[in-house]
Amino acid sequence: MRKSTYMPALAVGSVLAWAGLAQGLVIVNDSFDTYANQAAFEAVWAPVGTSGQLSTEQASSAPQSAKMPGSTTVTYRNRRTFAETGPISTTQQIIWSFDFWDNGTSLNPSPARNYSNLQDTTAPGGTNQLVAMGFNNNQGGTVSGGQFFMARILGYTPSAVDPDGGPDEAAAGTTSGAFFKLNDFGTGLRNATAGWRNLKVIISTDNGLSSDYAFYVDGVLAERVSNLSTAATFRSYDNITLGSGVTNAGVNAYYDNMYLEYTPEPATVGLLTLGGLLLRRRRQAA
Repeated sequence: MRKSTYMPALAVGSVLAWAGLAQGLVIVNDSFDTYANQAAFEAVWAPVGTSGQLSTEQASSAPQSAKMPGSTTVTYRNRRTFAETGPISTTQQIIWSFDFWDNGTSLNPSPARNYSNLQDTTAPGGTNQLVAMGFNNNQGGTVSGGQFFMARILGYTPSAVDPDGGPDEAAAGTTSGAFFKLNDFGTGLRNATAGWRNLKVIISTDNGLSSDYAFYVDGVLAERVSNLSTAATFRSYDNITLGSGVTNAGVNAYYDNMYLEYTPEPATVGLLTLGGLLLRRRRQAA
């Protein structure tokens, strides 16, 4: 007798729903190349004080990027607001990345304040409500192992001796909310010549009780921050800022290919894939 090919509608619907979830939700994917002019750029990236510029001077993906001009007196910043990402969970993580123009170590031995923020609210004040990547001037280029990219997590106090290894953080990088260097694994070093680099962070939780951060430079793991705070501080982000909003020692900053995704954890994707394979085998065997 031929086996039945019938499958309960609920099971089919569940598989399809999970398959859609496995693809993740891309919230921001901006190469800055679709803006016809400065006004179009500012319509999406609203000025916060003095606006940055839509620029063709440098571009990771040609022809345009977002420029925060170098100045010792004027501060530049723009903000893009969007629907809430949703908080992390044991099945959901947040991936944020962008291309960042590094002017080269020889041009700027002590990093200028040039960075981008991922924020929950426009005036974050609590743990995990702000994550930043780029450069800050609280640690000079000769401390904490030398010329590394930097990051910040609001409410996180880096330890001088990182449990994952790497050079010790200088004292200026061990206060609450301070910028720390992405120096755990010997990666993240700046190039001696100017060029585009990619900075990325994956925000997740492996236990549903605390936050985990994995920072990458050019796709290579550079720093981990694990088991931060409690589940009460899991955040749902709603805006990204370009530029530090403070003076930057006259050093231009450029940003390109801004990307933000709310996506299933790899383990969850694996389970969904396995479920799909089992479903396909069941159909083939019917």
